[in-house]
Amino acid sequence: MKKSLLIIAALFAAIAINAKDLVIDLSKYSETDGAVAALEDNELKVNYDLGAWGAGGVIYALDDLDVTELAFDYKSDGLIESWVSFIVYLEDSEGGQWYSNAADLSISSWNAEWESKNFMPTDILWESSTAEAPVKPFKALGFLANPSVETQGAFFLRNVKLTVLEDETALGQVNADSKVTKVVRDGQVFFVRDGKTFNALGAEVK
Repeated sequence: MKKSLLIIAALFAAIAINAKDLVIDLSKYSETDGAVAALEDNELKVNYDLGAWGAGGVIYALDDLDVTELAFDYKSDGLIESWVSFIVYLEDSEGGQWYSNAADLSISSWNAEWESKNFMPTDILWESSTAEAPVKPFKALGFLANPSVETQGAFFLRNVKLTVLEDETALGQVNADSKVTKVVRDGQVFFVRDGKTFNALGAEVK
């Protein structure tokens, strides 16, 4: 029983520890119709000129990544009074595009200051897939303005990161003799591996 618990703990810890942050190179974008982008001082400015319910912005190609979360900073130019949705999506291996309906992002005048967001998209965008969940891996990341009326404006991006699982699988790294132990402190579960302590999310605890 004890050995089984250690194996389960080792698998859980390995999966968590294998996650890493990947910083997106903002200079490697592709523009969509109706958008023109420029990078300056690690901030990407995306100008858009779109009709009602048009969608335009930038797309980043991904190398078939197993993404578990995305994070970014964004703001608007502070000039647009009408509602402009800000669609941030991941495209899966079957072409399905996934965003977060709950995030309810916009790039209208009230978003003139930098805001930080992090989430994992779970909602299908424009019914581009019949799947109930994303089909990993992911091959693209997109940032689109989606105005309710004809609009010219701009949005800005910085600090775009993806949390991804590394190529080597947990099962390939862990066996019954792995030196991973599970400990409970103040009601919280931690994993100890190679003298380091990690929480359930894989973050090292000092």
